[in-house]
Formats: sequence, structure tokens, C-alpha cells
Amino acid sequence: MISSTNIFFVQSDPIFNHDYCQLYPNFSKADSSFLYVTLLQNLYEIFSTVFPKEDLFLCLNEKDKDILTEDTSSQFFSDNVFYFDKDTFRNDFVSIFDKRKSDAKNFIFIRPDFVGLTTFDILQILDLLLLEDDILILKKSLHNKIVLFAANKFQNEIPKLIHKKNFVCDSALKKLCGLNYQLYQLKNVFSLVHGNDFKELYKMLSRKENYTCCSKQMHDRFTHLFIEYKELL
Repeated sequence: MISSTNIFFVQSDPIFNHDYCQLYPNFSKADSSFLYVTLLQNLYEIFSTVFPKEDLFLCLNEKDKDILTEDTSSQFFSDNVFYFDKDTFRNDFVSIFDKRKSDAKNFIFIRPDFVGLTTFDILQILDLLLLEDDILILKKSLHNKIVLFAANKFQNEIPKLIHKKNFVCDSALKKLCGLNYQLYQLKNVFSLVHGNDFKELYKMLSRKENYTCCSKQMHDRFTHLFIEYKELL
């Protein structure tokens, strides 16, 4: 099962390029980039505990291409890094998708701006993908945005769905049902959107039960920001 699953981390906005990185409320450009990169690295690290790196694909905005150096990527990222133009995302993503492993039967698509996923959650998703029906699994954030899709059958409509930056779950369910999948919605995760979310992230990562969604190294990166912006906590 694991060897027949490909994972796509789809980051529609630049996060490495400080000139184009979207500012997180009350953060500098450099620290906004540090935050978004940490969110991506944390999820990448968690998936790497279950899947070989050759099954993990990074799909990044083309404005990050010249910034993403070996120094920033080598510790976590594989060679499967692809870039797309935001205006031609659908065609670019289909081209990226064609580079997947030929034996892949299951696909997980991630919007990497959240915390809360664990290895147990990934194994739960894999168990559901074993079902004989055409399965579409989704996770949403506490802000009611869809941040993860998993499917055991790819349809061309999926690139449209994962590219919508603010894909609200409630308004999307009718469209999702139209794809003729058996739908499963799993427990919510925590995403960072509003300024107050940073304080809530601090509270979340301080609780022992959430240690499994963030390694010590990733926790140290978040702690750097907690210290830098302690007035926001």
C-alpha cells in the first residue's frame, strides 16, 4: 500500500522568496517565510516517517525556484521538486502529476499551512484507501478550509480543487459529491491564517498530547518564533 501511494505538497504561494512571500499578520517578511517553510518542513518530515522520499513531491510556486538552494532543502526535501505558474496551474500540475510513479494507485494532496497531522492519521488514511469503492478523504482546518485530499482514483477535477486557496469545506461538499466518490471527512487540523492563530499555535504545541505532530527539531523552529514574537502570545 505504501509503495503505491504518491504524496503531493502543493504550495500555491511563494514561501522561500521573501520579496513575494505573503506576510503573516504582525510578522516581518523573513519571519513569515520562516513560518511557512517550517509548516511545510514539519509535514514533510511526518510523511517521511511513513513513505520513502521518492514518493513525496513538492509543487512550488515558480517564484521560489531561484531561492530554493541546496542549503535550505537538503535536510528534508527530495529531488522531486517541481514549479508551476499560478496562472497556468492546472496544466502545469497535470504535467507534474504525469511524473508520478507509474505504479501509484493512491494519491494524497496537501496544502502545507497547518499543524496537527500525526503518523497515526496517515495510517488511518491509508486504511481507508484500501476500500474497494472510489474514495475521497478530506481534512479541513478549524477555519473550515480544506487542507488535505486523499483519493484512490485520480480525476482531472482535483487540480481545480487543490488550487483554490480559500476552499471552504461547506460550499465545496456539493462539488465533491459530484465527483462520484465515497466521501470521508476526518478530524480537523490547525492552520495559521489570522494573527491570533499564532497564540493558539503556542498553546497547542505546549500541550503534551500534541507532541506527536511536531518533532523536537521542528518545535525548536517554532520556539524561535515564539521568542521573537512573545508579545503576541
